[in-house]
Amino acid sequence: MDIKELFAKRLKQARLKAGLSMDGLSVKTGKEVSKQTISKYEAGKTMAGSSILIKLSKALGVPVEYFFRPYSFDVSEVEISFRKKASVGAKDQTMLKIKIQDEVERFIDIENILGAESSMEQINVPVKIYLPMQMIMLAKELRKTWGLGIAPIPSVKNLLMNHGVKVFEIDGPEGFDGISGHAGENISLMVINSNITNTERRRFTHMHELAHLLANSSFEDGLSNHEKEKLCDAFASEMLLPSEVTEKEFGSKSKISVQELKKVQKMYGISIDAIVYSFKRLGIFNENRYRSYCIKKNTNSKFKNYVEESRYVEPVSEKDYDADYYESLVYSALVQELISTSKAAQLLNTSILNVESNIHAF
Repeated sequence: MDIKELFAKRLKQARLKAGLSMDGLSVKTGKEVSKQTISKYEAGKTMAGSSILIKLSKALGVPVEYFFRPYSFDVSEVEISFRKKASVGAKDQTMLKIKIQDEVERFIDIENILGAESSMEQINVPVKIYLPMQMIMLAKELRKTWGLGIAPIPSVKNLLMNHGVKVFEIDGPEGFDGISGHAGENISLMVINSNITNTERRRFTHMHELAHLLANSSFEDGLSNHEKEKLCDAFASEMLLPSEVTEKEFGSKSKISVQELKKVQKMYGISIDAIVYSFKRLGIFNENRYRSYCIKKNTNSKFKNYVEESRYVEPVSEKDYDADYYESLVYSALVQELISTSKAAQLLNTSILNVESNIHAF
């Protein structure tokens, strides 16, 4: 990316993050930079001089060097998962991408400064993936590599972070589930919508995105997005509830009570819907038996509410990438004199005065 292209992309990102149109940004500069000029900048057709850069910097509340900061992560290069039938407008999608870009970049920046980078270990993945059983076998292999056996996973987020995956939760619009991707060669990350309140669905989303992280480059050419999503679902289901457990608990039963499913849900942190779908995938249910479950769920509201109830309580990790953890990293770098007060303010999206008033070291 040449300097014009970098400046164009950063300028547009800063403008949209500030919620400004090109006209609005022009007004913020006192009309000293016209809408037409801003349009040329963002199209990469021309480059701003130093005086204009200072005006744009002040208008957008970012330091001049922000416009030329190389991308350690580019959200436009990863696919965002939206739920089936979800309606997420273009404006919401744009703001979401900017929020993700900013959150992840700032965290990677402070980790690099502190030399605290971590990476996910290499996992052997089939060269060409096109069958659910391949994803199930991949999940089995990963469980073995990570020493999980067939035991429940108490905290999915904690597990991922302990194995080098950076997990972020961001306030996103209804319909957004998550994204996963790589920043450079060594950084594996995922971003999950913090508004997913159903614990089982949130755990499943984490594992679904892990499947994308591992297998996206191995999916057979020609697979539709829907087919890829189904493959990732198979992986997520196996990671949360190993098929050995499913077959032992339910494989030989002609009738299964909802209370039995509830017991497994509370133990393994996977929804009843996902358990029942795994019955179909593993051949425990034939198509007719699975269809009868779906019909009952769709016609009996009491039954539907019961099976969709969230029952698993996931422990919180002390290493969660929340605001307090991130802030502690920034202040650690500051008191070690690895960054300036202005850099700390930039990373924390606050004023220099506020940073100075909060510095307490001994």
